[in-house]
Amino acid sequence: MLSACSNSTEDIQAVTYTGGDYPLNEQRHATIIYSDSAVNILEIDAGLMQDYGNKKPPYMFFGNGLKVHFYNGPNVNSTVLTSDTARQNKESGLWSIGGNVVVLNGKGERMSTELLFWDKEEERLYTDHEVVIETEGQYIKGIGFEADQEFNNYRIFKVQGEITIDDE
Repeated sequence: MLSACSNSTEDIQAVTYTGGDYPLNEQRHATIIYSDSAVNILEIDAGLMQDYGNKKPPYMFFGNGLKVHFYNGPNVNSTVLTSDTARQNKESGLWSIGGNVVVLNGKGERMSTELLFWDKEEERLYTDHEVVIETEGQYIKGIGFEADQEFNNYRIFKVQGEITIDDE
């Protein structure tokens, strides 16, 4: 007498199901470094990094604090972005950065908001939320903002505050 086993598709899926509510992998105290010709151009540090490639759309979650260094060259101060959390859409590459977002550039200019978007492909930062920019002797508020990712050239929309203009 011979017997054979057969597994139904449902049985196989039940065993191999990755649990859509759980990340595919998780790392604590993660650091990601992007370089070009042995020169660092970008460094990302996160207290927690989770890969949700099993979700639609797939994304990476960064939590427990995020710090991104945008290096402007070997002899130039870097721009630093910090926040509580971030989420990177793996299909579009767009980052949604939230909670106590602060961007500080090498010139000492500081921008803060609660939600910021980073298009890594276009090297652009933007938001339609309230922003505060502090420069030497100036405090500027606005609703909406866009800048290059190094936060050297930027525009503020619906501006409020006092701005000092040099007459030279």
